[in-house]
Amino acid sequence: MAQKSSSGGMSAIIARLIKSLMVAVLLPLPVGMLAGMLERLELISLSGATYREWVVWGFTTYVGFHVLIYQPAPLFQASHRVFATLAAWLFGGQVSSVEGGKKPKGDAGSQGSTLVAFSPYVVPVYTVLVCAFGWLAGQWADRKFVDGPISFLVGVTMAFHWLMTADDLQQQRSRWHIETYLLAIGLVFLLTLLLGGMCLSWAFPEFSFVHALSDGLTQAKAIYRTVVLELFFR
Repeated sequence: MAQKSSSGGMSAIIARLIKSLMVAVLLPLPVGMLAGMLERLELISLSGATYREWVVWGFTTYVGFHVLIYQPAPLFQASHRVFATLAAWLFGGQVSSVEGGKKPKGDAGSQGSTLVAFSPYVVPVYTVLVCAFGWLAGQWADRKFVDGPISFLVGVTMAFHWLMTADDLQQQRSRWHIETYLLAIGLVFLLTLLLGGMCLSWAFPEFSFVHALSDGLTQAKAIYRTVVLELFFR
């Protein structure tokens, strides 16, 4: 019995070490991707400002609203439930409740699927809707009146999705080790950046997701190189 307990403890330690290594390897990717996309948005100008400035204004506006005034959790939970239902229909299984992660007892499907449970977090639903609306509006209105507000709303909706996801996952910290939480946040950050970046080209035809991806990977490589040099060659 003692041998089994020792073996289980060693397995848990190894699992935590692997997750910690994954976090260390993963984190430069979303940071680099964000920098690459912002660089691309900086190259596209509106009257008096760049797309990047509008996006940053929207992002900071929502952060201030979220911290100081109100956290629209019902809006996030509504989109989460809709997408979770869609994901369950597409992939099978059930997704746990957003409020507490409780699952119905005695249901064979209640064990659910990690893919189904995680997928609502990695799709920035409102950002996708804003980009789709931007594409439609660009077909009917002069884009010089559309692109600024759409860029601002992209920043607002991405900040909303990231902050609400972090708050929601924070409620599960009691069941997770810190490295599991950081790994989940890192994956959400990276995947939402990729999905949001692909949708940006709908609203802004000048934005190249391929070039943004290339710039992001270049930035991530630079971060990896700097870290390796600081750790092993200084």
